[in-house]
Amino acid sequence: MNCVNSVTDVHTPFLNSLIGVFFGWLLITLIFNRPLSTGTKRFFYFGVPVFVLGFLLIIPLGVGLAVLFCWIMFLLYRILQILIKKDDSLRKNLIPFGVNAITLTVSFILIFVTTTQANSTPGLIKSMGSVSPFYPGTVHSVMSRLIQRGPEVVPPLSETLKQTLGREHVSPFLPARIAYCLTQIGGPQAEAALKQVVAEQINLNDNENTKWEAAVCSLYADCAGPRAVPVLQTLLERSDEKQQFIPLCALVRTGDFTAIETVLEHVDDLQKQLQQPFTNRGFAAMIRLTLQALAEGQNPEDLKASPIYHRMLLGLRPDHQTQTGIIWNQQWDGDVDIPALQDHWSQILNHSEINDAE
Repeated sequence: MNCVNSVTDVHTPFLNSLIGVFFGWLLITLIFNRPLSTGTKRFFYFGVPVFVLGFLLIIPLGVGLAVLFCWIMFLLYRILQILIKKDDSLRKNLIPFGVNAITLTVSFILIFVTTTQANSTPGLIKSMGSVSPFYPGTVHSVMSRLIQRGPEVVPPLSETLKQTLGREHVSPFLPARIAYCLTQIGGPQAEAALKQVVAEQINLNDNENTKWEAAVCSLYADCAGPRAVPVLQTLLERSDEKQQFIPLCALVRTGDFTAIETVLEHVDDLQKQLQQPFTNRGFAAMIRLTLQALAEGQNPEDLKASPIYHRMLLGLRPDHQTQTGIIWNQQWDGDVDIPALQDHWSQILNHSEINDAE
């Protein structure tokens, strides 16, 4: 149902089915190959299908369809010649013309049906989990289309997230991407769905791979803001020492001063974890970007601007510089002055609260 063009990053949900039709078409054409004795006819009835198929695979879909349209016009012209002229040589081509006409009809039916299914909300959710992060443009396009549909897609997203996390083996792709969509849509229903996952389904004591957990915690913090602090604090208290960096990084993104104080109290632990030889490179980048946000941030938005879940297989293309001039560096190793940062963020966040109240 889903295929991504390897050159142009074009998402063509019907291409897998269409390829099967084309190969069947070529096989039948070869069987009825006797009327195609000249090179020109062989090109029109056998070479053109291969040509069109190649177009659909390696160039933008619109160009391939333009070539296909021209070919259809040629076929219609030839069929009219057969119907109008009483020429036996033309009538010998009725079989290949019939094969072409039937195959084109089946192809367009497949295009319509599979595209309609893929553009439905369940189809987009299914596509979102199957597209590789090596196609970030396609991933972001599918997520954007779901986000644009607004609150109406929150229930199916939440249900799919629940079903996905109920499996024995959970792929990190789909949960992280669903969480991103819920965060971007926002609202009480989306926030409640993320809160339930963080509070009830994330276990940071099992030493398992935690790629989707790290992304979901951070995205929940982005969505709920200070309201996420109690849930993340509870998660921090019951987390294994080696995995405490996940709720700590998420707490920073809430923009709550109490949460930031908690994180600053654990800075030594985070820096020690960076020095461990077996620390995952993606998680090390997550810690460094969080510390950079604390050290160089100038407003509350800087706290959640760092692309810490970019490496969590979302397939996003984040901005590497904020409006206040921070250039994100996954190898950041600057100094962290805890008392100075406590005073710095106390002033910024208190001023922000006063402005919000006004």
